[in-house]
Amino acid sequence: MARLPPGPHRLPREMVRENQRRRILEAALGVFAERGYAAATVKDLIRGARVSRATFYEVFADKEACMDALHEQVTTWLSEQVAAAVAAQADWDAKVRTGVARTVGLLAEDPRLAAVCAVEAPAIRVSRVHARHPRLVEELCRALRAGRSGRRAEEMPEILEPALVCGAIYLVGRSIACGEGPDAAALGSELAELMLIPYAD
Repeated sequence: MARLPPGPHRLPREMVRENQRRRILEAALGVFAERGYAAATVKDLIRGARVSRATFYEVFADKEACMDALHEQVTTWLSEQVAAAVAAQADWDAKVRTGVARTVGLLAEDPRLAAVCAVEAPAIRVSRVHARHPRLVEELCRALRAGRSGRRAEEMPEILEPALVCGAIYLVGRSIACGEGPDAAALGSELAELMLIPYAD
């Protein structure tokens, strides 16, 4: 996001504010990924976005509000991208493989996204992010539970889907954000197969 020129200009105030908001969120993505939410400061965000302290507080009430807006924007975008990829698949197994591959691929393209979604979000106690993360986990669990239909559902423990989803989030964070696991191509394939094994006939 380009920085607007200093001094007076004729751009609408709404356009200026949206430009500043996007620059702050772009800076926040890098700052939270590199330093972690707990260690990051408003000063770091201001420096990264190249805005004044007054401008930051005109856009966001505090660091928490900035993290909330970033997390919502990133997870909404990821959900839309994955939903579009999965929609073309006819059967459940193909949806799982496609969804996992697309998610891992997008996060691998920009590891900062993996750091925010798979490392910081599960750990921090920011009110809205803390509430949103379990809802996202439950959405993924519901998608997996659809695989129980017509299979050995009564033999599957209730914690199966949360274990698979939370384990996948941990592995994505470790591998992509922290660089401590297989490359993205191998990770996407292995995670998909891991998720499908309990539902195999």
